[in-house]
Amino acid sequence: MKKILVFIFAAALSVTAAWYRSGDSAHAMGMVSVKGGRAHHPVQLPSGKDRYTLVVTGTILPPYQGDARLVVEGEPALPFRVYGSDPILDLGLRRRPYFDDQTLTGLQPRDRFTVWVVLRPTEPLTAGKYNLTFYDTATDKSILQIPVFFGGKEDHDHEG
Repeated sequence: MKKILVFIFAAALSVTAAWYRSGDSAHAMGMVSVKGGRAHHPVQLPSGKDRYTLVVTGTILPPYQGDARLVVEGEPALPFRVYGSDPILDLGLRRRPYFDDQTLTGLQPRDRFTVWVVLRPTEPLTAGKYNLTFYDTATDKSILQIPVFFGGKEDHDHEG
């Protein structure tokens, strides 16, 4: 009975957390490829927060394989940390790339990955455009770029 109550509490907490969104987070999806990759859509975040979290999921398109370093690009420089999404208990059902020091290592075609990018502006951002870029560590070539916009959508309608 105790296990059932713990499970129900955990499920209720998870559903509540999934339902609530504070506005300082976003999800981005992309495909890593030797041709530069493709983001499904840009990320739009509100201005004025002191912390933002991006959950980035992606797939590795053949024939790409290698290691990918993640960088947040834009001005002013934006402090960030990237965290891997390793399972608590790996059942070995699917091969997973390894994450260490801002780098996904051992990527192979058809791999899937999830990383968490935490952005911490040193001063409130009002509006601006950044890119979350994945670079192949062997060639330093961009293999995926995800645009990240801060501020209202109207702030970016006039960008060229």
